[in-house]
Amino acid sequence: MLGSMSAKRVVIYMPAELVEALNRVTAASPQSRSEIICAAVQRYLAEGGQPVVAEPVSADEAFFDRVAEMMQSGLLQPGDFNESPSEEPEPKSKLWIN
Repeated sequence: MLGSMSAKRVVIYMPAELVEALNRVTAASPQSRSEIICAAVQRYLAEGGQPVVAEPVSADEAFFDRVAEMMQSGLLQPGDFNESPSEEPEPKSKLWIN
């Protein structure tokens, strides 16, 4: 695929689901994971580096997707948010006089 080009090792981080999918494809492919990733990066760069336009998501959906992603990666734990949101706003600590 790349011929006799010089190569460098690069460390990347991917979601576990993406790595599992890549491993499944690699098992059935004559190409290595590195070759598949190189081809994907080359295609991305050839297309001008523009991300694929996805359906617009609401701010709430984006927030919950990001929280789920952070929990899967271990950055957030379920116990990090033990406090339940109160229905009533807390009183201000200072009185404002106009």
